[in-house]
Amino acid sequence: MIQDTISKVLYIDLSQKSYEVKDRSDIISQYIGGTGLAIQLLLEECPVGADPLGPENPIILATGPLTGVFPFASKTVAMFKSPHTGDLGESHAGGRSAVALRMAGYGAIVIKGKSNFPIYISISGGKVEFKDATTLWGMKSSFVVGDVIREKENHPGLRTIMRIGKAGEQMVSYAAVVTETYRHFGRLGLGAVFGSKMLKAIAISGKESIPVIDKKAYLKLYKEIYDKAVSSTIMKKYHDLGTSG
Repeated sequence: MIQDTISKVLYIDLSQKSYEVKDRSDIISQYIGGTGLAIQLLLEECPVGADPLGPENPIILATGPLTGVFPFASKTVAMFKSPHTGDLGESHAGGRSAVALRMAGYGAIVIKGKSNFPIYISISGGKVEFKDATTLWGMKSSFVVGDVIREKENHPGLRTIMRIGKAGEQMVSYAAVVTETYRHFGRLGLGAVFGSKMLKAIAISGKESIPVIDKKAYLKLYKEIYDKAVSSTIMKKYHDLGTSG
């Protein structure tokens, strides 16, 4: 039903300030996307015994084939070796990040190495740019960091900005990564891994559509899922009361 670019994986090397895109249809057919894809990429890229705060610990960001296509498929999964536990680190964030990643043309991103100065990554229009983040490093508010990058990276399409605050910079083992201001990769210290790589933020902008082969069948299935969801008792509770915070 869906024609997709989810098999495209963007590999970024912070040490070399370089990147390449690989077609990973070989593992997509087995692991589909999301958590399965992210764990497989982590197994490939993270050496046994790697220091969670060392340059050899990769950051994997992945999404699934239904993201941007059907309701509720809206999470980005981050996979890494946790500096808090020393074991597998898995954290999920909602907001725009997953759809922005898909609309940028990728199913996953692999970030390796370490920069020798503070940087943020800008991903848009098939390009990856490494931007000096020295003036952003040490800012007290991640909200302000987001505002500054938002002004600088005014690319068309859907945009997400993942960034860390001072806890991440100082590699606090449970530091989070903020995205869309009130969304977070909140578990197991992804922010500390960002900080260890001198990576202040990642800005992703995408405007690619996700083509549907059989539009009639797709719309029928979409409506069935949507109708069941909005008429459920759980949805009524959230509609009437909202969520905490």
